[in-house]
Amino acid sequence: MKNIKIWLLLLLLGVSSAGCDKDFDEINTNPNDPEEVPLTNILISGISQGVRRVHGANMDATYAGLWAQHYAKIQYIDEDWYEYRPDAFDTHWQGLYAGPLMDLTDVINRAPNPSNMRAAAMVMRAYYFAIITDMWGDVPYSEALNIDRVTNPKYDAQADIYAGLVSELRTAATMFDASGDALGAGDLIYNGNVNNWRKFANSLRARLLNRAKHKNPAFANELQTLLANPADLIASNSENAQMSYYDATPDGSNPLYNNKYNDGRNDHAVSQTLVTIMQNDPRLPVYAELADGGVYKGQPNGTVEPNPFTSVSQIGAAFRDDPTAPSVLMTYAEVLFIMAEANNSKQNYLDAIAASCAQHGVTADQAFLDAKGAEYDANALDAVITQKWVALYGNGCEAFTEFRRTSFPDEIAEVPGTAYPGQGVPRRFAYPISETSNNKANLEAAIAAQGLASDPSKVFGNHMWWRL
Repeated sequence: MKNIKIWLLLLLLGVSSAGCDKDFDEINTNPNDPEEVPLTNILISGISQGVRRVHGANMDATYAGLWAQHYAKIQYIDEDWYEYRPDAFDTHWQGLYAGPLMDLTDVINRAPNPSNMRAAAMVMRAYYFAIITDMWGDVPYSEALNIDRVTNPKYDAQADIYAGLVSELRTAATMFDASGDALGAGDLIYNGNVNNWRKFANSLRARLLNRAKHKNPAFANELQTLLANPADLIASNSENAQMSYYDATPDGSNPLYNNKYNDGRNDHAVSQTLVTIMQNDPRLPVYAELADGGVYKGQPNGTVEPNPFTSVSQIGAAFRDDPTAPSVLMTYAEVLFIMAEANNSKQNYLDAIAASCAQHGVTADQAFLDAKGAEYDANALDAVITQKWVALYGNGCEAFTEFRRTSFPDEIAEVPGTAYPGQGVPRRFAYPISETSNNKANLEAAIAAQGLASDPSKVFGNHMWWRL
C-alpha cells in the first residue's frame, strides 16, 4: 500500500498543524481566517487511531481477545481472572469517542453529500460504533459527538443503535462512486479503491444484520437480499478490509509488535483453548510458536504464571514479530461464515475454512476439510461459530462478541481463580469512571436498564440484546 508510508507525516503536518517555520506561518496567516485541515488528513487520523486501539495489545490482547480465550496472560494475570483495571476501559472509551469518532464526524460534516470521502468516513464511524456497543451495550449514539448542542448525551438502547448503523451503512454503500472524488492518502484501508469500500460497507452491514437477525425480522430479510448478491460483498482475500503498517518504529508498526519490541512487554501467550480446538489445523503454526520440547502448548486461562515462559507457546511470529503485519477489520472468510449461518450452507462453511487458511498462507487439505465437515454434520451452529472464532484470531472484539452471542465455542468457560465465581465469562466491558462525573444521570439509567445496578463487578448484568 503505497500511501501507508506517508500517513504519519500527514498526521503531523495536518492534524497537529505544527510546522518548523513558526515565525513565517505567523506572519503569513490571517488569525481571523484559519485554514481548514484537508479532509484526507483527518481521515488518516480517524482510521489509524481507532484501528490501532481496537487491535492493540490492551483492548484486544488484554481484554476482548483474552476473554474470548484466544490468548492467556502469562504474567500480571489479573485480567485473566476478570479483575480489570477501570482506567483501561476509561482510556478505550475516551480514545474512541474523543479521537477517531470525532475526526470521522468532522469529515462527514465537512465533506460534500454525496461523496466518497463522506461515505468512507460513515463506514469507519459505523465500524467503531458497532464495536463500542458490542463491548459496552447501551451507549451514547444519537446524541453523541455534538458537544456544542448536547453535553450529556443519552444512552441509546443497543437495538436502536444497530438499526441506526445498518441504515448508515446502507446509505454509505450507495454513495461510493468510482468516478467521484478521490480519498487521497487518508485511505489506509483500500488505497482509494471505492468499489472495495462499497463491498466493505455491505459486508459490515451483513455482520450486523446476521448478529441480530433473530431479533428483528426486517434484519433477516435485508440480510437475505444482501447475501443473494455475493459480488456486492467482500468476495476474495484480496478484498479483505485491513490496515497495514510500514516499519518497526512505535508509530509505524503493528501494535502487537510494538508492545513486544518497543514497549518491552511479554504478557501474553496463546491459550490452551485455542491449541485444543486447533489440533491438526494447518493454521496453528501461523497462530502460535512451538514451546519447549517442540510442541504446541497453550497456557490455561486463569492459572498461575508458567515457568519458564517458553514452556508455553507464544503468539505466532506472523502476528507479533512482523512490524508490518496488518490489522484485519473484516475478511472474505467471515463473509462466508455469515452465509453459512444464515443459509444453513455446509459448502459456505467449508469454503470459509479454506479461505481463512489461504489468508494465512496455508492449505486446507481434503482430510482436514472432511474432519471439519463431520463436525458440521454433528452440530452445524457449533461448527460454524467455532471455526469462525478460529478465523477471527487477532480480532478479539469480534471473537468475544460471537462467543457471547452464541456460547460457542463451548470449550470457553469460566476460568479457575475467577474474581467472580459462578458468574461465567464476562458479558461486557465496564462503563468508564469518567462518566460518573460527566454524564451520571444517563449512565445510571443505562446501568439500571441492563441489570448492572446490583452487579458489583459491572462486567456481567444482562446479556447483550443480540444474544441467541
